[in-house]
Amino acid sequence: MSSAASPCILHLDADAFFASVEQRDDPQLRGRPVAVGTGVVASCSYEARNWGVRTGMRLSDARRLCRELLVLPGDYRRYEQAARRMLAVCLEQTPRVEVPALDDLYLDLTQPDIDAAAVAVVLRGQIKGEVGLNTSAGVGTSKLVAAVATQDAKERRVRTRATSSPLVVVPAGGESAYLAPWPVETLPGVGPKLLARLERLNVSRVGELAEVPLSVLCGLFGERGRVLRDRARGVDPRPVEPYRPPQSVSRCTSFDPPTSDHDFLGAMLDHLLERASSWLRFGGLASRGLTLTMRYGDYRSEEVRETFRPPCDDETRFKEAARDRFARLYQRRLPLRLLGVELSPLQSAERPAELFPDAAVERGRRLAECKDAIRRQFGFMALLSGSALVLNGRLEKDRENYRLRTPCLTR
Repeated sequence: MSSAASPCILHLDADAFFASVEQRDDPQLRGRPVAVGTGVVASCSYEARNWGVRTGMRLSDARRLCRELLVLPGDYRRYEQAARRMLAVCLEQTPRVEVPALDDLYLDLTQPDIDAAAVAVVLRGQIKGEVGLNTSAGVGTSKLVAAVATQDAKERRVRTRATSSPLVVVPAGGESAYLAPWPVETLPGVGPKLLARLERLNVSRVGELAEVPLSVLCGLFGERGRVLRDRARGVDPRPVEPYRPPQSVSRCTSFDPPTSDHDFLGAMLDHLLERASSWLRFGGLASRGLTLTMRYGDYRSEEVRETFRPPCDDETRFKEAARDRFARLYQRRLPLRLLGVELSPLQSAERPAELFPDAAVERGRRLAECKDAIRRQFGFMALLSGSALVLNGRLEKDRENYRLRTPCLTR
């Protein structure tokens, strides 16, 4: 795979990322079954997986499978710090690194005379030594094949109960044969609905999908059918994208038990928007829209969107719009189990010079700058809005945030 004519992609994925960070930081957790999450398992250690515990499983079910399971709420800040250190190690090898998720990295090693397997060994050793985490790795000619190879390495570790995952390398020309025995849901874009339609064709393996005539696939799925067949044969032209400007910022939390306390929900909505807008200003960004999402106790979800012209980074405008939309959207007499906000699409917050600026707008902008400066130095919770007093009596907090209950570990 050292030829310049063959693309060479290395995929790295931290093993049991959240749980591994917890075990790294607390020696008493090492070698014991650990799960991170509240309500559902966001991450679990390999010791827990040996008992059948899996990511996305309800914690109640996980505890039934493993009575010795240690459950931790998680700390996003420590996970983000570990992810940044992993990225820094990879950037020493090549600037062409894509980060689709915190612990998920693609490296483009398409260079003459480069031994991707040797690079993988070096990087895994560095990450273990400098960050204290084990990683699984896969090498292939595309992002798809490399990611499947990494998943293969993880599954081999579970089957063998080894202390670390093996490195899996798929040589150029062997992509189709390697993918053939995998279930079709391994391919990106094959969700439950598409899987059900393929099952009606008696297609359950990637190799079977690769043999379906293109005319049949295009007749059933349109142009998507061509993409499916290409991926089933290991063809994936997606490049490694070293830098993708953020297109959205979201914050959410869940409640157990679900709640219908309007004062509490309004205060939580304000808090989530304060954190999201603070992140916007820190990055010099503004949003052209706000999406509010809620999930009722019966798991039915609703969402509504507000558009801003011109783009906005003012949390006061966000709060007013969100409160108004929340009052209109929350019409069912059921408590909520999830509340979330997303600001998107994002763009630069640069503003044209104004000959006669609005005094009230300027005061608000200066106030936001002062608040952001204080929070950067003393922690986000050094300043609280009036509505946050409702949360103070019900939630624990640290220097940076309330202890929120959420399966996605809200920042």
